[in-house]
Order: sequence, then C-alpha cells, then structure tokens
Amino acid sequence: MLAELQKSGLPIYQNNGSKKLLFEAPYMLQGYGEKNILQMSDLYEDSSHNDKHENVYDVYRGIICDQDRELFKRYQFQYDITVIHQGRVGFECKKTSGHYHGWENNKNHSYPEVYEVLSGTAMFELQKSMNFDVTEKNDIKVDDIILVKVEAGQAIIVPPDYGHCSINIGKGDLVFSNLAYQPCEIFYDNVRYHHGLGVYVGMEDDKLKFKKNDHYKKLPLVKIALPVENESLGIKFNQPVYKTFLESPDKFNFLGDPDKYIDTIMKMFDIREKF
Repeated sequence: MLAELQKSGLPIYQNNGSKKLLFEAPYMLQGYGEKNILQMSDLYEDSSHNDKHENVYDVYRGIICDQDRELFKRYQFQYDITVIHQGRVGFECKKTSGHYHGWENNKNHSYPEVYEVLSGTAMFELQKSMNFDVTEKNDIKVDDIILVKVEAGQAIIVPPDYGHCSINIGKGDLVFSNLAYQPCEIFYDNVRYHHGLGVYVGMEDDKLKFKKNDHYKKLPLVKIALPVENESLGIKFNQPVYKTFLESPDKFNFLGDPDKYIDTIMKMFDIREKF
C-alpha cells in the first residue's frame, strides 16, 4: 500500500509497510542514507533503553527531474527529503543529528535553508551561534534558541547563523523536504560535542516536554514559535517548494546570498511563548 506525498507536488510515495519512499520516473535521486540509534547515541539525553539498531531517519538526496537539472545547476541548489520515523529515544522524540551551515563568501553569516513539511508534524530547533566553528568547542556562545512547530504544507526558512535539528513530534512518520545551497559546508562536531542542541524535546503523558541540555555552559531564553508565510521569498503554505522554485527561481536568491534578507527572514516566526 502506497501513500502519495501530495504536499510535495511530485510523484513521490511512501510504502506503508517498509516506510521507504518511491519515486516515479522521470524523478530520480542521487543518494540515500540512514541513521540508527547507535550512530546517534551521544546526541540524545538517554538512549540506553532503546534497541541500538532501530532506525531513526532516512535521507533521500538530490531529488530531481532530468528536465530541471540545468536550472538547479545554475542556482547551485539541491532538493532532499528526510523521513524521521515515529517513536522515542528515552523520553525524546526522534530527531535528526543537527548541524550548522558554513559561512557564505564574505564570512558575515552562514547559509540559510528552506524546510517544508510534507507529512506529519515537525518541531524545528533553531540555535544561533556566531562562533559555532570555534576550536575550543566548550567556548561556543549560544545567542538564541527558537522551537518552531510546523504542520504538513507549511515551510520555514532556517535563518543564517542558526544551527538546526528536526524533531518528529507528531503521530506517524515525519516527512520533510529541504532546499539548500549546494556549496554550503556542514558542521556537525560542535553539536555532537554537546550531546545535541540546547533543548531536548520529548513527550510525557502525551504532552510536549522540554528539557535544557546541561552540557552547554549557558543558554538563552527559549522561544516557541509558529511559522509565517512570505511569498516574496517563495514561502507560501500549501504551495510545494520544488514547484515554486521552478516557477520563480529568483525568489530563492537568499539561499546563496543571505546578507540583505536576514531581517525579513526573522520576521517569519510568530513567537508565542518563552521559557
């Protein structure tokens, strides 16, 4: 039995049994990877009671139709899909490893990224640091943390300078896409050194539970937010990002040249709560 990922706007299906994705020609992918609990054990608060071989998430990289290849190449963008499977590791909801993006050309800011939820409910943890690549990892300074709850059909822009992690807080699998600038370097080390980002997100009695990560010296006030559309930057809810890029590629120029867009991107979060 196959379920179509209608929010993607593409002929992509999830097998209800294996939970793997299937791509209908002429769409293809350039790579695939998966991570289990053993590979992520030091990124969770406590993974000691879980089966270490249990799958956490799958990544389908470089999804593209051949006729769109030249446009993606010209802008140097890549479109991927990640599936975070349902379940918990300790009290935490399953999540991705988390990382920071590298600096753009003038070294003022790191590169942003677009995330779009295709199925399920996500919480994207965004953690700002201007020295995420510091040699002495314990000297990292965390300036801001935003937890953004995003439903199927909604999308966000991960702002420049924010490390990020994706968390499955819904029932069933979380499936989301990303559109990113391909030359961007990825940094995992500081997140792994601190055993994750600044907040662990889990469930207790069917309610979300947040716990600050005490491996960091100091953390700021945490903000909980909802996403806000911005059609001028290609973010219109229930409009697939892949198709929007094909129709209006220049709307996504911020991915490779973010400096002048930062204030606009930061206005795309509706802050509802702080703790």
